[in-house]
Amino acid sequence: TTMLDLLMGMGRPDLGRVQLLGMDFDANEVAIKRRTAYVNPDLTYQAWGSVGRAIDFVRGFYPDWNQERCARLLTAFGLASHEKIAALSFGGRMKLSLVIALSRDAELLLLDEPTVGLDAHARRALFTELLAFMEREDRTIVISSHNLTDLERFADHVAIMSRGRI
Repeated sequence: TTMLDLLMGMGRPDLGRVQLLGMDFDANEVAIKRRTAYVNPDLTYQAWGSVGRAIDFVRGFYPDWNQERCARLLTAFGLASHEKIAALSFGGRMKLSLVIALSRDAELLLLDEPTVGLDAHARRALFTELLAFMEREDRTIVISSHNLTDLERFADHVAIMSRGRI
């Protein structure tokens, strides 16, 4: 979680510098964020009131937004545009974050505990989408998870961090 937060500019590293997609983060933050989608259990879109308003707001920032995919993902995750974000369960808010991230054609997908709060149907939908995302070989998914059984089905590489070291 801390590593992913640092990769997205939330906090400062104690040492060294952050590079993503071959670029220094400090000098290229906007360019990196345009090419990266991020999911974190702490992300909240509650300020926008409804699922649809949150999506409308976020999609305006990303030219790689795929509205057809977004509509399909809303259905796959059982969300509706009119739903109030405040009324969503934790899993429902996680689904919204996943819909927003996966509706883009990002080169890098950073997922922090993406299965937390998801029911079996939503987990299956997530893994189906991740496999489809990886059909293009010029993209990368980085997942931070305590649940390795979720990852072993499709991960090419696994790294275990302990006390800040791989």
